[in-house]
Formats: sequence, structure tokens, C-alpha cells
Amino acid sequence: MSGEINRRVTLAWVAGATASPWLVDSAQGAPVITTDAALPGTWPNMELPPITAKGYGSDPNLVDPTVPWPLTLTPAQRAMLKTIAGMMIPADSHSPSAAALPIDAFVDEWVSAPYPQQQADRALILAGLAWVDAEAKTRFAADFVSAGDTQRRSIFDDIAWREKVKPGYEMPARFFVRLRGLVMSGFYSLPEGMKDIGYMGNAPSTEWPGPPANALAHLNAALAGLGLPPVKS
Repeated sequence: MSGEINRRVTLAWVAGATASPWLVDSAQGAPVITTDAALPGTWPNMELPPITAKGYGSDPNLVDPTVPWPLTLTPAQRAMLKTIAGMMIPADSHSPSAAALPIDAFVDEWVSAPYPQQQADRALILAGLAWVDAEAKTRFAADFVSAGDTQRRSIFDDIAWREKVKPGYEMPARFFVRLRGLVMSGFYSLPEGMKDIGYMGNAPSTEWPGPPANALAHLNAALAGLGLPPVKS
């Protein structure tokens, strides 16, 4: 699976992740960065227009689910998310890179949802994407997606390891941890991720061999004490 994902599928996908992170609508306005995001280590203070779309409501139709809120991320932000997802979960012999799956669609759906948890994540994730892009431009004179892989990794090396976070980079580190959690939730909710860890789900057993002999003997002894007939294997 790659590219876009059916939003009805994403509805269940987001719900599953909930159980276990620049608005483009011109009518609501663009986000405003009120601090200098170009300085290394400076966290952007973004004034984001509120999400005003309706949610599922108290009684969603699960037979014919719909997603009532619009997606809000820009193509540039989606491209950044794809790049970051691929860095967090690269391809291996068992599964594709997260960049090859619609993880960006999952995060877009998540941060566009009108609920408190998602909106808290929205503020953190969008500020984090702005910070990452500003860091790349400051360090390498290139936006994050255009920068080289080694250059991009050098930014994350400053925030990815709890015991190695550079002073002043605490908020970027918090962003990294939250986005990593969302990327992992999205990846392992997809068939490719489930296959990677060998998760079978509620797959029926083709043949049940019955209870082991010691369990059956214990049950029949208890039944005999109650004056009931034994259970046959």
C-alpha cells in the first residue's frame, strides 16, 4: 500500500491508535511563528488557528463510517513526514520502509482531528516540523527534505537519544518522541507492520486438539465431586 489511503480506513486506523502527532485552509489563516525559528535550538512559538470541524459525535455510524473533519497539512509537511518516517523505520528484509506506506496520511488525519489529545499533538508536531526545517536551513542552507541523509540524521542525533539531548533542545526532543510514537502506531497498524512482527490477529484455528490430558483429568475430578458426568476429550 502506498500513496493516499481511503479515509474510511483511516477512521478505524486513528481509532485503533487512540486506544493503544500549518493549517492550509485560507479561510482560517496561516500559522504564525512569533519567535526566530532560524536560530539553532530555538523552539518556534506558533499561533495556530483552532480546528472548528465537527468530530464523530456521541453516536458515530460504525456501519457506514465517515470522517467529518478536513485534512490540514500542506504538501510540504506531508513530504517531511514521509522523509522522517523513512528514517525512523527504514526498509529491511521483513518489511518496507515507513516512507513507502501512507504514514503521512495517518499523521495528517490525527493532527487534523478536533479532539483535545490530537490538538495538543497538533501544536507539538507542527512546531516540531517548523523547527526541523529551520534547523536544516540554518545548518545546511537547504530545507529538510532537500538536505542529504547524513545532514538530516545529524539534526536528529541532537534530539533522538534521551541521555544525549543537547541543552536547549528539550522541546525538539519531546517532538521527536511523540512523532516517533505516532509513526510506530501507524506502521504497526498496517498489514505490512503486522506481518513484520508476526501478528495474526483474531485468526481462527483450523483444528483445535482439545484440552491437555492433565487439564481434562482435573476437570473430570471436579465434576465427579459434584456428581456430574465426566467430559470426554
